[in-house]
Amino acid sequence: MMTIRAYTATDEQNVVKLWNVTLKADIINRENFYNRIIFDANFDPSLFLLAEENGKLQGFVYGTKRRVPDETLGLEPDNAWIVAMGVSPQHRRGGIGSALVKALEQTLKQGGVSVVTLGAYSANYIFPGVDNAAYGDGVEFFKSLGYEEKSTCASMNLCLQNYEIPAKYMERQRQLESVGYVFTPFKKELYLPMADFFRTHFPSWLQIVRKNVLEGRGEESIQLAIAPDKQVVGFAMRAMDGTPGRFGPFGVDPSMQGTGVGGIIFHNMMADMIARRIFFTWFLWTSGRNLDIYAAWGMKAFRNYAVMGRQL
Repeated sequence: MMTIRAYTATDEQNVVKLWNVTLKADIINRENFYNRIIFDANFDPSLFLLAEENGKLQGFVYGTKRRVPDETLGLEPDNAWIVAMGVSPQHRRGGIGSALVKALEQTLKQGGVSVVTLGAYSANYIFPGVDNAAYGDGVEFFKSLGYEEKSTCASMNLCLQNYEIPAKYMERQRQLESVGYVFTPFKKELYLPMADFFRTHFPSWLQIVRKNVLEGRGEESIQLAIAPDKQVVGFAMRAMDGTPGRFGPFGVDPSMQGTGVGGIIFHNMMADMIARRIFFTWFLWTSGRNLDIYAAWGMKAFRNYAVMGRQL
């Protein structure tokens, strides 16, 4: 007989084991499980549900909603996320996954949630949506439960062996520097103009970037573009979760798009990574015209996702 219950402190070993059997493209170790899930300020054991048969773990679903206000988004009381789920291969198509999702939705609805999104939970998302190539009929499974596909996105990567900054970006950097632009790694005295840049253009990133700075990675993991008026107009970061080769976030003041600033920052970051003996980089999520921009800079898509959600 199947039972569904909330996560407890003694479940970690079995959950990590089942996670790595069911989510083979996104395996996790004990340290990452704690750092990215259990230690998350919004983690609520009642929203991490486990399905058992005869005392053996057969499936899980990890949901979350904000218990602590996001710095820019607040509590988002109407919103919740299904960050990850898995059912043991030998027990799929037996109703376990559907039962887990429905039980989680019921708890969320009782808590005032009206919108559930798959994957794209800021800031500790594991993946941005449903990877149908990696996980079989995942999209159809969620569609059968009332979820709709809102958009698509992709993960991209780049091998940096034999990489060189394209000459046109080196020349463009010289041109911009000649009229007062500065391209530089982050320094603590640049934090305030950098924070202003995020508040104006990319408010949801400020919390992520501050964490990187507070953990001592700012000077070696952030590249900036500064206009002659001393305002930050472009930004790139890596090592968001402490993983050296992970790229992002990245952004340019909309008024500066098309000027070459973004390409300069991107390629400067790549060159800096090589100097630090980091020869491979990737990021988890981009979409739309950004796919073409990154592709022009040499990156290739290696995973594709459906961004999905539903109204409760």
